[in-house]
Amino acid sequence: MVKRRNMLFQFVMYFLTFGLYSLYWYYSTLDEMTKLKGKRVEALLWTILMIIPIANFFAMWKHSAAADQAFDRTYPAILLWVLWIFVSPVVWILLQIELNRVAGTPFPVEASATEL
Repeated sequence: MVKRRNMLFQFVMYFLTFGLYSLYWYYSTLDEMTKLKGKRVEALLWTILMIIPIANFFAMWKHSAAADQAFDRTYPAILLWVLWIFVSPVVWILLQIELNRVAGTPFPVEASATEL
């Protein structure tokens, strides 16, 4: 289920943790967005790549593409990716608004679980 997150709380946590909260947010939201479409992704791997120069561009793209699919192209992946590069707080706000909008939506059941 997608978790509702308070923007003010996130802002405070970002500063209290010296930016480390943003990695938690990245991991959590990537995991939630891919699960919304019934897919799986190695969110931890992509989160680790987020802190490695050059590789972080690929991680930003992965997050942007997941958002594009999860929210039925409300924000195209290329737009989100460019925003990630130049004004990442805007991406955080836009995606959190969308996630809060669908908060409480259960994840689809995976095919492997239904076959048992």
